[in-house]
Amino acid sequence: MSLLRIACHFCGFGCYIYIDKETGFVSGSGCAKGASLSTLLNKDRVFAPLVRIGRRFSEASWSTVILSIASELRKVLKVYGGDSVAFLGCSKCSNEENYLLQKFARLVGSNNIDNSARLCHAVSAKVLTKALGFGAQTNPFEDLVYSKAILVIGYNPVVSHPPLASLLMRARGRGAQLIVIDVRESETARIADVFIRLWRPGLDYALLNCMAKAIVLKGLYNRGFIEKRTEGFEEFVKSLEPYTPASCEELLNIPWSTIASVAESFALAGSGSILWGMGVTQQLLAERTVEAIVNLALLLGYIGKKGCGLYPVRGQNNVQGACDMGALPEFLPGYLRVGDEEARRRLERLWNSDELSAEPGLTAIEIIESASRGKIRALFIVGENPLLSYPNSELVAKALRNTEVVVVSDARLSETASYADYIIAAATWAEKEGSYTSSERRVMWSFKVFNPPGSAVPDWLFLTMLGEAAGLRGWRRYDSPEEVLREINEAVPIYRGITPERLKESESGLTWPCNGVCNSSVLYVNGFATASGKARFSSASAPAGDGFKGFRLITFRLSECYNTYLCLNSEAYSEASIVLVNRLDAEELGIIDGEKVLVSTPCGEVVLRARVVDSISRGVVAVPWHREANSITCEEPLNNAKTPLLKNVKVVGIRPLKAL
Repeated sequence: MSLLRIACHFCGFGCYIYIDKETGFVSGSGCAKGASLSTLLNKDRVFAPLVRIGRRFSEASWSTVILSIASELRKVLKVYGGDSVAFLGCSKCSNEENYLLQKFARLVGSNNIDNSARLCHAVSAKVLTKALGFGAQTNPFEDLVYSKAILVIGYNPVVSHPPLASLLMRARGRGAQLIVIDVRESETARIADVFIRLWRPGLDYALLNCMAKAIVLKGLYNRGFIEKRTEGFEEFVKSLEPYTPASCEELLNIPWSTIASVAESFALAGSGSILWGMGVTQQLLAERTVEAIVNLALLLGYIGKKGCGLYPVRGQNNVQGACDMGALPEFLPGYLRVGDEEARRRLERLWNSDELSAEPGLTAIEIIESASRGKIRALFIVGENPLLSYPNSELVAKALRNTEVVVVSDARLSETASYADYIIAAATWAEKEGSYTSSERRVMWSFKVFNPPGSAVPDWLFLTMLGEAAGLRGWRRYDSPEEVLREINEAVPIYRGITPERLKESESGLTWPCNGVCNSSVLYVNGFATASGKARFSSASAPAGDGFKGFRLITFRLSECYNTYLCLNSEAYSEASIVLVNRLDAEELGIIDGEKVLVSTPCGEVVLRARVVDSISRGVVAVPWHREANSITCEEPLNNAKTPLLKNVKVVGIRPLKAL
């Protein structure tokens, strides 16, 4: 067998899989989704670049398409300037491709570039960067088996990251206590030692602050760690004053004795880790919650050592890498702010470019909103399907219709691609080489197994050709992804030692930060990457409510479906069109298990099949995030990281069809 090593395409856990070049046989996968990769090679593939002619697409040569897009782009730039162009990067594309996309954006004068991190952990990156220095997971996943207590908040790894769930079970087998906080009794909650069900979404921050208050009252915090390695502790303690036992009970509908008991067991464990997902970040008060998570870890000294870590677990396989590469509106490569003059000058010298823009660009949702008003004249979408994966599909469709030039690069004819003026036939995961960065900051090289079908090409090659044709000052020709990575080594300080040669030779990958020796698998062992070298406590925000009394909608994932385009079988595809309703709520609403119901929100309505359950809190309904959910989830309001509230949508109506 001629096995080649591939970075698994499905999630941020970072599994390697091995594919036989002769037979296509997949081995080494950590879950059913990874094992199904071989079935996707030619599913709905685009085999050649396509150009819209009227309502239809016609195949064209690469030279024709590249020259035509370049000509359209130059016209837009001449009339409207760089701010009229926007880019949606891809969390499934390689580091090299995301780096080139953001470089292309900056050289045309636009910081309007974002990726799917905006819909998941943008707020985590923001808070972690401010408090600790890096907006990333602090420890490798394997460290979880050394934790004596593991707190999981708004996250269901059993479904989202099956290999990670196996580590949680190993940790439990070694005596760790697993504590889960959620509004739904998820698959992970069912294997927990302690499950705390919140009565409505968005109360995580209050529960964490109440736990911190219990720890302070009992004197269980780590005094030595706090004195030597943190600042802002006294202000933090003072900010906890509103969180009295009585106020905590009233706000959370949980006895103080329960809150104090969970807090005490987590504190006395001696080593603990905290994992969280979009149940935390897709909330209005997400920033408060992530701050509360960091505060709790600092309070106990659960950071900077094995078995003590913060885990904002990434969803797609290269969300971390896309952010590292600067596919963000406010950050250049390596998380240097676009307003940092020294950082811009350094890149201008490296790229031999004109002056780069110092103004932060539009985020993903802002790009769509602006495009819907005709303010974005050219939109480049690489490997994403926002018509199904972004909230408010009607708004996304309007944005695509109102944009003069829409270029979509994808391996398949997606729903979004049907609105494009140009469709770029892209090579997919096993048909190209490049590096990918897992949630644990581990960079892996993925080898090419097959040739792309038809005349499809990797995105790095498409971007190389387009940059040349557009005549961008500072652009250069790249003949391989290795050449791009060598430029990344110069542009991104934390990747300086992650060279193509070292990466290809490494069976396990290399972890950043890596200047020379890549041995930083645990961050903050000797100090924090802040200006003072110390971590910073955040003040605990006072309890708050929004006054809304109706139903709230959350979204969740199914174990056999992935994002918007794959369910492993017809049964799973059908399961993606259900809505979970609490049994007592169903009785009051006259909803029978299995019947069709109409669910309405301020931005749309959809017919789903009711699943009457006891596993979800009253006043909450839940819809899988794979088919119709985005037609009833809204793009507004946004939290402080400009992430939409996909885990707390106000419901204006839910009723059985027979009642209409």
